[in-house]
Amino acid sequence: MGLKLTFIFLVKLIPYIMFRKVLIAEDQDTTHRGVESILKETITHVSKTKYCDDAVIKVKASLQEGMPFELLITDLQFEEDHRDRSISIGEDLITEVKQLIPNIKIIVFSVEKGIGRIKRLYDDYGIHAFVAKGRDESLHIKRAIQAVYNKEPYCTPKIKQLLRNVDDIDEINDADIKILNFLSRGLSQKQISETLIPPCSLSSIEKNISRLKVLLNAKNPVQLISLAKDRGII
Repeated sequence: MGLKLTFIFLVKLIPYIMFRKVLIAEDQDTTHRGVESILKETITHVSKTKYCDDAVIKVKASLQEGMPFELLITDLQFEEDHRDRSISIGEDLITEVKQLIPNIKIIVFSVEKGIGRIKRLYDDYGIHAFVAKGRDESLHIKRAIQAVYNKEPYCTPKIKQLLRNVDDIDEINDADIKILNFLSRGLSQKQISETLIPPCSLSSIEKNISRLKVLLNAKNPVQLISLAKDRGII
């Protein structure tokens, strides 16, 4: 019994088999180093770049070498500097890379909080995991890599919960978005009713705002605007 328990304990200490070749696209040095140190625990070949254009060049080179990248970990926002760039956002990088390596796995590692944008990453860009930068990010990067390797989707728990409730966005129409935008600019319900084209009755505006509160589970207009921004509606 003792030998068996010792064997099980040792097996748990052995790192899982992971991807062999990973590319990190991230323009912040501290994030670069943090993710790289996590990856090097289990992955033999880790390449990194601060520019999307360079990431594409590295992907093309990996194909020429006959050892294509298996995983891309990318941010969404890349700060502007003196260098001219043809690709400057994560979505465009993901599109380019997937055209070159259709079966590559994609993990987005970002501060992005707009649920609408994150949902599009899964639906339109086919990412496999989203990890929010912040508290416990190292833990979630490890979990995301293991999940993606096991062909399972992954998302930071808080974002995952919001995504579960994101279906209500489909019930929000263009008129609702206009009202939310007016609210975010500080207009009163009476002012909104007079500003809309064609004008709308005050009672109709009140009913629409009440409906939007229910849809987004908001207690007041301030929270309604905050949730609408978080979900990428406005």
